[in-house]
This record gives sequence, C-alpha cells and structure tokens, in this order.
Amino acid sequence: MKLPILPYLPQALANLLKKPVTEAFPAGPAPTGAENYRGRIAYDPTLCVNCGMCMKVCAPQCMARTQKPAPGGEPGDMEITFTFDMTSCTFCGLCADFCARKAITLTTDCMMTGTKKEDFLVSGTFIKKAPPKPKFTPEQLAAMKAAAEAKKAAAAAAAAKAADGDGTSAAATTGQ
Repeated sequence: MKLPILPYLPQALANLLKKPVTEAFPAGPAPTGAENYRGRIAYDPTLCVNCGMCMKVCAPQCMARTQKPAPGGEPGDMEITFTFDMTSCTFCGLCADFCARKAITLTTDCMMTGTKKEDFLVSGTFIKKAPPKPKFTPEQLAAMKAAAEAKKAAAAAAAAKAADGDGTSAAATTGQ
C-alpha cells in the first residue's frame, strides 16, 4: 500500500516563502479605519455651546452632562462636563451630525481596547459664563419708560396746541 502524499505540503512550503499579508501592528503603526469609518468619538469642549442636541438624538443615551458652579469663577458661572460612554455607543454618528458647532466628530480610531471602564470614556469640560448683569433694575426701567411716555405725550400736546393756534389765526384772517 502506498502512503498518500500530504496534499497541503506544497502549499505550506510555498507560503513559507511569501511575504506576510497581515499588518505587523505591535511592531508597526496602528491600523486605522477606512474612509468615513465611524470610530471613537472626539469631543472639543472649546466649540461646545451646551445646546444639548447631541443628548436628544442619542438613542442609547450614552452621554451625560454634569453642571456645577465654576471654582473661582464669578457667581453664576457653571463648569459643564460632557462624558461619552463608548461601551453604550452604537457609533451611528447622529450626535456629530446634529452638532451645529462640530464639537463632536467620529474618528477613524478602530483600536478601542481597555481593561477598565475609564478606558472607554471620552469627556471634556468647559466653563459657561453667566450672562452679564443688567445695567438697570426693573423699577428703573419702568420709571424711564414712564418718563419717556410723559415726554412723548407732552410733545404731542404741544404739537396739537400749535396746530390749533395756527387754525385759529387762519380763521381770523379769513373772517375779515
């Protein structure tokens, strides 16, 4: 009986002489996603205006917003932190699409690995300044409005009196 020749032996020997087709990632650069790949979220808090539209359109609700008084700031200043949880994100891209200021973008980073939950969180903090205090109190504004209306009424009365005075003199000259 004749032993069968290993059918895969020629292919195995040929593959030993070929260049590898895989990427040498640990030794070389990390691979990136293809064009328009929706990878890890990048958040730029300097562009954010705290409109909250990203939170409204996020189906898995993977983002959280916390607000607290700004340390060392003026009264009314708020420190706002947005945190994106990549373990809940579906990478649909709606948050980036609806962000009017483009503070949220999706990168081509496809290497999302970690050993603890913090490795999968993307966050950013910014200070939202309180609006400036009004120059006048509501009482002062009401007094200024009343004074302006009184001045307007006095001007209208003076104009009416002047018109009546002109009409009387014109009637007197025609009567002679």
